[in-house]
Amino acid sequence: MADITDIVYKIIIVGDAEVGKTALARRFTMDQFDESYLFTLGVDFFAKEIKVKGNRVKIVIYDTAGQEKFDFIRGLYFEGAAGAVVAYDITNRQSFKRVGHWVQQVLQHCKGIPIELVATKLDLEDQRTVTIKEGEKQAKQNKMIFIESSSKENVNVNDVFQRLAEQIWKQYEKMASSHSDE
Repeated sequence: MADITDIVYKIIIVGDAEVGKTALARRFTMDQFDESYLFTLGVDFFAKEIKVKGNRVKIVIYDTAGQEKFDFIRGLYFEGAAGAVVAYDITNRQSFKRVGHWVQQVLQHCKGIPIELVATKLDLEDQRTVTIKEGEKQAKQNKMIFIESSSKENVNVNDVFQRLAEQIWKQYEKMASSHSDE
């Protein structure tokens, strides 16, 4: 079994401002939820250890600022990412319309990594403007995993990162087996 320091997955979270990226990272790593909006300046870092295929894996989350004024620096944090979360708010159609922009940002800096599309704020179902079917269709078009979550009610938050870590693991297994066949 690998030691914790042997396996570290850097995961970036991108999406428009106020979609719940920080809330998702805080709930996953610290099991905390803050009602007030926490404005991210540049990038925040979070970490948590999980199990993947019986191995301890340290997930290091780079929570990037969604405001356009941080576009010039955001790409610097993408380097070395093993996976990405593209987040949108189910109550904010504009944040959903910009999913393509965020996917392109990820693909521009990180070719071939698993990307997960995460719909946030499931607790605000009564204010929903983006349907589940729309999210699933967008994910399918971009070959992404799809999940809806609520950081406030802690719905599917662990699944977001567990599923992405498992996709990263599978990708590394494929790469390792293709190298051993040479």
